[in-house]
Amino acid sequence: MCNRVDNFGISIEKISEELNAEEAEEKYYAAKEVNAFDRPALPVVLDHHGRKITHATWGLNKEIPKDRPALGINLTAEKANTLYKNYLSNRCVIPVSGFYDWMHVSNPGKKTPLKVKHRMYWKEAGHFYLAGFFDVWDNNEIGFGVVTTQANELMTAIHNSKHRMPICLNIEMANRFLNDEPIENFTYPAFDPILTADNLEPDKMPLTLF
Repeated sequence: MCNRVDNFGISIEKISEELNAEEAEEKYYAAKEVNAFDRPALPVVLDHHGRKITHATWGLNKEIPKDRPALGINLTAEKANTLYKNYLSNRCVIPVSGFYDWMHVSNPGKKTPLKVKHRMYWKEAGHFYLAGFFDVWDNNEIGFGVVTTQANELMTAIHNSKHRMPICLNIEMANRFLNDEPIENFTYPAFDPILTADNLEPDKMPLTLF
């Protein structure tokens, strides 16, 4: 599932222009690989007292049980009208230049498969957006979770353990998502992002598919 992203080098000014969002802060956390389990505060675009770019913690819930460290990191789109109905209008998009996932391949002689790291990015685009729902906590901080959908053909091959992927959006679709169009308009196969994948660990498999 999506718990690692790359948002290094993204222009906040460009994001502001694309989505007509006010820059609420001056500095944002960016890195080649951002780990959701570190509870990072990332730049997000949302409508909350006006459309703005601000920081939000990766994780919808303020408190995370020790026995459920992944709680609130990824949110299932198919449950948006039930489990996440209270957040359905709390839309945000997270600008990224890529995200990471692992392909499971057989490991001869062992029960546990090898995990081969891949980086996904939007073909011919320097950045794109992940769909998210957010919550405003009692201390006025914001937490968000990335909304996931059924995997497309590419991600079915890579995320072959669960066949899921984050909802990935271009500029037009990001604007529509923030304008509260039905979540079904953004899930696969209604919308299929033009993703490309790089195998970052080709030595783990005899023949890479990408």
